[in-house]
Amino acid sequence: MAEPTTSAGHPRLAVVSAVLPPLALIGGWTLAAALQPTGYSATRDSISALAASATPYRWVMTTGLVLVGLGHLVTAYAVPRVRSAGRLVLGLGGLSALLVAALPLPSASDSSTAHVVVATVSFVALAVWPLAAGAHPAGQNPTPPDPAAADPAGQDLAGAARLPWPLRRGVRRAATLVLVALTALLGAAAVGGWSRFGLVERLAAAGQALWPLAVALGMWWAAGRPFPSARWRRVFLVVPLVAAALLGGTTLTTVWPATAQTKHYSAQVSFSLDPRDNGVIRARTVFGDVRVGFEGLAPGIEVSPKVKANITDVIASGSPDLRSLQPSQPELDAAIASAARSLVWRFLLGGLLGALLVAAFEATFVPLWRRREPPAIRLGHLVVPAAVGSVLAVALVGAGVRLTYSSARQVSFATTGLIGVVDQNKDLLSGVEARAQQVTPYLRNLLALSGALQDKYAPTPTGGDPALRLLLVSDIHDGNSYSLMKTIVEEEKIDAVIDAGDIVTFGRAEELDAADIPAGIQSLGVPYLFIRGNHDAASAGDPAILDRLARVPDVILLQPDATTYTQVTINGIRIAGFNDPRYFGDSGKNTAEAQKPATAQFRATFEGRDRLDIAVSHEPSAVRGLNVADLLVNGHMHVPALEGNRIQIGTFTGGGPFSHYLENTAGEELVGQPSAFDIAAFGGTCQLQSLTRYTFHNVIEGRPVYDGVSLVNGASIEAAPAKDAPERACGPGTGRQVDEVPAVPRSSSPGPSSTPTGASATGPSSSTLPTD
Repeated sequence: MAEPTTSAGHPRLAVVSAVLPPLALIGGWTLAAALQPTGYSATRDSISALAASATPYRWVMTTGLVLVGLGHLVTAYAVPRVRSAGRLVLGLGGLSALLVAALPLPSASDSSTAHVVVATVSFVALAVWPLAAGAHPAGQNPTPPDPAAADPAGQDLAGAARLPWPLRRGVRRAATLVLVALTALLGAAAVGGWSRFGLVERLAAAGQALWPLAVALGMWWAAGRPFPSARWRRVFLVVPLVAAALLGGTTLTTVWPATAQTKHYSAQVSFSLDPRDNGVIRARTVFGDVRVGFEGLAPGIEVSPKVKANITDVIASGSPDLRSLQPSQPELDAAIASAARSLVWRFLLGGLLGALLVAAFEATFVPLWRRREPPAIRLGHLVVPAAVGSVLAVALVGAGVRLTYSSARQVSFATTGLIGVVDQNKDLLSGVEARAQQVTPYLRNLLALSGALQDKYAPTPTGGDPALRLLLVSDIHDGNSYSLMKTIVEEEKIDAVIDAGDIVTFGRAEELDAADIPAGIQSLGVPYLFIRGNHDAASAGDPAILDRLARVPDVILLQPDATTYTQVTINGIRIAGFNDPRYFGDSGKNTAEAQKPATAQFRATFEGRDRLDIAVSHEPSAVRGLNVADLLVNGHMHVPALEGNRIQIGTFTGGGPFSHYLENTAGEELVGQPSAFDIAAFGGTCQLQSLTRYTFHNVIEGRPVYDGVSLVNGASIEAAPAKDAPERACGPGTGRQVDEVPAVPRSSSPGPSSTPTGASATGPSSSTLPTD
């Protein structure tokens, strides 16, 4: 069936060609702007800047401008009932758009006289085109109208009813007025350097691209809405078929991703439905995302890597060679090839399904819309065009992927989440120990000054020289500041260290060795008493941290497992403690309630024994009100505090290196929390003589600032012993004793239980060691 002509026009072709300019223009500037690096503003910058010679992805906007020009040229030829002057003006606008693409700006910030001239001609021609596109009711050369049949405004009343609405004089004048006003506003914005020039230009260009489409649709409707022949419909059907195949294929890979497999790892691979992910490979993990950007036009690729369970067998076999965990190059090549084949087949299947829906719609609903009986549908009439659309879609995507995803076209690399933090601060863990060593002389001077002030102004303790000096620390959180701690131990003649938990951050034993903490503890040369905090386990009852610390010389675990406590007596001072039942990654809700079973079991175990001098746990709610010890010690809150006989220790490392990270702000300095430690001195009567509290900050940052030193009289913290209490003598001559105390079974008490209960209590086993 030949294309019908109406008054020297082709209404169907005019509609098709008139659709092209707004689609190519608006779609072109939207996609091109999305591909630009940060800094481009669609409201401020021009459309021409997107096609400038130095602009990334300039071909996107250049292609759009070429399609705009071609669309206007074909529309000028095909639209019916338009005067020759109107066709020439619209053709001039299309030709100027082609010249705009052929004469680009040198860069987004530079100008070009030739480019400005042709762009101006294009805008002016398209603005006045509605007025030039005059028409008569019948053809190009009608009989002149009767002057008597004209209204006062000059409207041809005899022909007004027969003219399509876009070509009526009043409509043409109104359209011209609007488009000329927008063009004049654009000129004012260009001369005045308006900050919203880009927005004004887009409004003017969109209006000028849409009006020819309105005219073509009006003329097509007036011509009886002629529909393309079956042959042309099949040609035009290719575009929606390919679009449906692209959408269907991408969707199926999203819901049914391909899998790449190596010996120890697997990864799910799919295309992204988000058009903003064009040219982006994104690997999503629980620790954050890795985003790699490429220059080109290809669907984004989503990768979700996982570690297989069998990797634990390799790790459990001893000290694995990291190279044995890495896939070989042939293994990687095979995994990538397998995943690529699976992805292609999934995409092809999804594309075929999507294209079949479009083919079925065209065969069924188009005849109904034309008020005709749908023909009998044969399967071949649906499958063949759907297969063609799917194959074309696969070819387009394959070409885009091959041309885009190469190392030569990589333009960006970004990370988010914990991966981003580690990437920005990758030298932080390794630098903590070095910074701590650099700060050591400052700390030594502070300790000397503190000692001199205490000698001069503090009252002489009634118990004489201290029987025991304890260093109280907490919340190390992977910060290897043990060179500082060693200085304190040496300068202050510390007999033992009590660590109230949270020695790591993410509950993994590997963190200890990564920060070289075991060697730091061993370097102190004094007993290191430890209880587990809520960051020292990766799951309920996880023993990995305790097991690793148990192999470190001088470490004494105050609760080595769920069935045993350790009571340590040093120079006569009795110390015991219990682990935090919580773990890293738990809900974090009802934390006080979660402590009750552990507190109740510890209380039941030690109620019938000699009263403790110190009871240690991690969280304040665990020890608050505990009546089996004279002094209660906890950490967790990262700030020092005193509440009756409860001593809350601050964080020794300012919260650890992970509270000192940089987060995406150029020039930002490291930030963290104040650091703190306490020195507790006990007299010969086994009572607390004094508590000296130190706070400082910026150690990890390398800019040490000491906030204060406070001396607290021990009598204000620990109440005097009852009159009927047996007399005790404490001092270096009494040695060190370590008793293993079986835990009494837990009774049914409120709150969750995190670890299994042990056997009933039996007599303690002890070992007495000479004092160092």
